[in-house]
Amino acid sequence: MPVVSPLKVAYVSPTYFGEGSYIGGGERYAVELATWMSKFAETTLISFAEKEESTYQGNLRIELHSVKHFIRSNVMNPLSFRYLPSLLKSHVVHVHHITTLVSDLSCLTASLFGKGSYVTDHGGGADFVLNRKVPILAGYDHAFAQSRFAVNALPPILQKKAVLIKGGIDTDRFHLSQVATKQKKILFVGRLLPHKGVNYLIEAFRQLANPEFKLVIVGKVHNDRYFRDLQKLAEGLAVEFLHGIDDQQLLFEYQTAYATVLPSVHKTCYGDYTAVPELMGFTLLESQACGTPVICTDAGAMSEFVEEGKTGYIVAQNSSEALREALHKLVTLSPNAYATWQAQCLVWVKQFSWDTVAQKHLEVYQERS
Repeated sequence: MPVVSPLKVAYVSPTYFGEGSYIGGGERYAVELATWMSKFAETTLISFAEKEESTYQGNLRIELHSVKHFIRSNVMNPLSFRYLPSLLKSHVVHVHHITTLVSDLSCLTASLFGKGSYVTDHGGGADFVLNRKVPILAGYDHAFAQSRFAVNALPPILQKKAVLIKGGIDTDRFHLSQVATKQKKILFVGRLLPHKGVNYLIEAFRQLANPEFKLVIVGKVHNDRYFRDLQKLAEGLAVEFLHGIDDQQLLFEYQTAYATVLPSVHKTCYGDYTAVPELMGFTLLESQACGTPVICTDAGAMSEFVEEGKTGYIVAQNSSEALREALHKLVTLSPNAYATWQAQCLVWVKQFSWDTVAQKHLEVYQERS
């Protein structure tokens, strides 16, 4: 597909979405946005890995620069200057994550050479950065945010420059199946970390006490202690853990699930606090795009991506009882009522499509040119 804009866009992500992914949704957001932007403008995604590599995925050029050292051993904070010449070839430099040295250097380079400079934050980051000592954040033209919650999570200087663009979701890839039938299955998709609140979901499933349903938990184990605790909670229940499934199987799980639950929390079962548990919630959009209603908690930005009472339910976090009540409402819907919910899901997610999200970003880039 020929590009339609003369702008050259460079995206910079400190870590790359792949087998060794560290962040998850944040890395994936950068890849998805870059992929869809490449349909409209010459686009390069710059990130870091163990070895140097330059490839194309369709229109998108991907540059992976080798890193031998991470500042204070934080994989979110690679030490590298090799990528900087690539920024000079672009009109637009869009950084993912605020608190990394790579982000600071990218913003400085873009500002020094008159490039458009933008940032999207995904939470997390590093403790050694320049912007805490030097007013680097003032160099960004705008900060993009995926949700109103994400806007409020930005530093004050960037909140004033914030552009809200909600989404996105690949509605071509995630879609209602014409052949796969719904199963009596409740689904969770995400990394198995304490702030994902899966323990509350397992407890809710036990309380639901509906022997016709099973609970399928899809995700990589990122915390061994938490996974052991989840396994113990699931003893005696129809609970299945799936790790490392491919894209096609993930799509099948969404399409055949009766409901998908994302029970994330700010305060974990261990008493730890996570300020930014969900800046968006890919799982919610992917599920609804497949015609599968959702349940989420009121943590983070998730409530912004569910149409309450039409595509899903939003419940109190840290409450297995609230999750059980919402599950009961969904699993006891009549076939006609459930079909209505499915149709409402498909309509709701259209506004969050990656095609729309990319074009809205491009409009902002073009304002400066």
